[in-house]
Amino acid sequence: MPVTDARVSVTPPRAEPGRPVLWLLAAFGLFLLAMVVVGRTVDLTRHLETAQAWTAALGIVAPVAYVAAYVAATLIGVPGLPFTLLASALFGGLPAFVVMVVASTLSAVLAFLTARYAARATFAARLADTEGWRRLSNLVERHDWVVIPFVRIVPVAPFAVLNYGFGLTGISFWRYLLWSELAMIPMNAVLVLGADLFFSVTTRGIVSWPLLAAAGMAVAVLATLAAFGRKALARE
Repeated sequence: MPVTDARVSVTPPRAEPGRPVLWLLAAFGLFLLAMVVVGRTVDLTRHLETAQAWTAALGIVAPVAYVAAYVAATLIGVPGLPFTLLASALFGGLPAFVVMVVASTLSAVLAFLTARYAARATFAARLADTEGWRRLSNLVERHDWVVIPFVRIVPVAPFAVLNYGFGLTGISFWRYLLWSELAMIPMNAVLVLGADLFFSVTTRGIVSWPLLAAAGMAVAVLATLAAFGRKALARE
């Protein structure tokens, strides 16, 4: 099971001035710094060629296998970030973005439906009685259009815990999917395109300005969503 404790404490989003935007910018800066360090200490070209050869051998099945691996891993609580970063090296910027949007969407959908219809009592016993989750659930009931994108950007809980937990709320499936995609699509764009830009610079010495512009626009979208969510939740 993705959640093993008898009770899981989920910290609800708190709207501290400027914190979401600052966190997003700091996280993006740390991500770039980590990529630079890795690029200088690891023979990326050799490892990427090996991974790309594996992908080429699978042919058209490779994206399907990758999506299946991501969904299976994230449903049991494995972080999805390594999958997202590696996707750009295996498939290239735009194809990797499509692969990760499909993968993250399927994971979010399956977890939501599992908690709502297949194992509701099990997940309710682990989440529903915690104070943090009750507050977050109440916020979702009243302001789903703000809360769901906000917690996709600001890491109040692991991806899997949020997905299962949202299945316990009263929100409709389609509203959950819509507000989730509003944040997950630009988040995937930032990570996939940022990683693709990094690989291009470190392995080929090429800076793709269109990629840089697209990643920057995605960061701006996420920062706007985070700031808007903070202001809306500050009124609670």
